Formats: sequence, C-alpha cells, structure tokens
Amino acid sequence: MYRKIAVAAIIAAGLFFISASGLAHHSVAANFDGSKAVDVTGKVKEVSVRNPHSQITLEVPNPEGGVKDFYVEWSDKNALMRRSVPVSKIKVGDKVTINVSPSKRLPNLGYFRTATLPDGTIIRDCGFAAFRQGIVNGKGGCEENAK
Repeated sequence: MYRKIAVAAIIAAGLFFISASGLAHHSVAANFDGSKAVDVTGKVKEVSVRNPHSQITLEVPNPEGGVKDFYVEWSDKNALMRRSVPVSKIKVGDKVTINVSPSKRLPNLGYFRTATLPDGTIIRDCGFAAFRQGIVNGKGGCEENAK
C-alpha cells in the first residue's frame, strides 16, 4: 500500500516539475513588442553569450543624472554561433547604439535587433528563418555576417 502511494507521489512530483519548467520558458513575441524599434545608446558594461538567452548590459545616461543599466536580451549562444553572428566585436567599454524591440513590461529591457559599433559596423542577427532560407539557397546562412 505504502509503495503504491510512494510511486504515485514520485510520478506526481515528476509531472509537476516537468510542467513547471515548460511554463518557465517564454516567447519573444509575448514579452517584447516587435512592432516597435527603439535605439538605446550607452557604454557596454557586460556581454554574456550563454544559453538559454544571451544578454548585453548597457550603462545609459539617466535624465535625472547618473547612469542606469539597460538590458538587451538576445538569442542563445548556440544559435548565435551557428548563424555566424560576430558577437565578439561587441566590447566592454565601447559606446554602442543597439536597436531593440522594447519590453512590454519593463522600461529598461529590450530584445536585440541591430548594434552599431563605434567604427560604424552594424551587427545583425538574421534569425532562424532567414538563416534556414540562406542554407536552402546555398548561401551558407546569414549573408550579412558572412563577410
């Protein structure tokens, strides 16, 4: 009797944790407004290329004085490397302008669209669909990053 209850409890706990991790993952479209584009200019404080999402932290001037952190969320490390996005060109300390889709909830968060570096270089992430289409067309993926 106790064995059946223990097995049922273990199965129930396993199902709970599996479903909770599924709910924790979020959609870019659910959290960011893809119909809007905002330029954010600041000094790169941190670049973290990682899974499940990469992040760039900018120090941006605060209208009231001082600086505040602005967080730019981006694709995961595996996707960025696969699409040959030259993330290593974004250097801590550089003043950059990053075009983002703003967060629907937080004023200091956006999703990466493009980055303009101090030398004028523009970094783009073509995204999975364009990458896949580039492969199909025999171009090797994201054309703009293959130069």
